Amino acid sequence: MSANQNPIFPALGDIDGSSVLTTAAADYTGQGANNTTVYQAGANGSWIQKLRFKALGTNVASVARIYLNNGKSPKATTLSAVSGTPTGTPSGSGGTLASGTYYAKIFAVDQWGAVTAASTETAGVSVTGPTGSIAWSWTAVTGAVSYIIWVGPASGQEFTMFTSATNSYTQTAPGTSDAEMDFTINNYFYGEVSLPATTASSSAATAEVEYPMNIAVPAGMNIIVGLGTTVAAGWVVTTVAGLY
Repeated sequence: MSANQNPIFPALGDIDGSSVLTTAAADYTGQGANNTTVYQAGANGSWIQKLRFKALGTNVASVARIYLNNGKSPKATTLSAVSGTPTGTPSGSGGTLASGTYYAKIFAVDQWGAVTAASTETAGVSVTGPTGSIAWSWTAVTGAVSYIIWVGPASGQEFTMFTSATNSYTQTAPGTSDAEMDFTINNYFYGEVSLPATTASSSAATAEVEYPMNIAVPAGMNIIVGLGTTVAAGWVVTTVAGLY
């Protein structure tokens, strides 16, 4: 059963703010060396509002990749990522999508629940609402048992998740940040955030980047973060969450 949607103590603030990231992760799966578990949900689950990244000093530009792991031993996948560029075919009927431009990335899932790297992002798909829908399609991956489709209103901002057993999916509703999320999946890529180049400065002026999540997760769920590039001073990662 998924966790409740509202924390018992919704005002509870920063949790587990001591994780410091400096060295690039050895892979893009969240499982290799230098990927760091920055948060684990409590005994009754947790509401994850956001991750906050605060620079400790001088750093080159990098990215932080965020993964969710259900608490089981991570398993790497041997599957290839979805090849080519997925497509989306818009319709002005068949759903409840508002007018706008939509983007998507696709992930393949193997029989163990491990997930591949993301596909190439789709081109923007323009929908005329308010009764719009989109038929997403992509090249099938040999050995995949299902797919995860992340959709968003801007390039690089795919925050809504859907799942499909085949290499197509018709999106009829905007969904929420944890729509149809399958927490039995062992380990998968959740998102990526750009971290700017920074310089040493007073504490009050130190660069800070926030990554919104807004999901309820069950007991034992881990948030894992890995840097794409090694940095000098490092980034402190704080999870803003509430316990149930």
